Amino acid sequence: MNPTKEEIFDKAKHAVMDLDEIAVEKIAYEALEAGVSPVELIELGFVEGMKAVGDLFEEGKSQLAEIFEASHIVESGINVLRPAIMGSKNNVCLFGNLVVGM
Repeated sequence: MNPTKEEIFDKAKHAVMDLDEIAVEKIAYEALEAGVSPVELIELGFVEGMKAVGDLFEEGKSQLAEIFEASHIVESGINVLRPAIMGSKNNVCLFGNLVVGM
């Protein structure tokens, strides 16, 4: 049984929150195989995970180093998605204050 898009987004968010780079890359490949939009995965999975890590930092429940690590992990996931994004009509993606240029 294939996971739904929402399940993939949730797994991506939690993989970022768990600072699990291998899981983030695996989920990126899984999403591509399932036909999930790379932009949606970044927005609704990876960026949501980054927001959650930031919220934990603001609450004093994590350290600044974890934000940097999460950012590096998200970049690893984006690198998996980059060929699919480059093949799309738009080579630049905007996510709030984050710009991903291909």
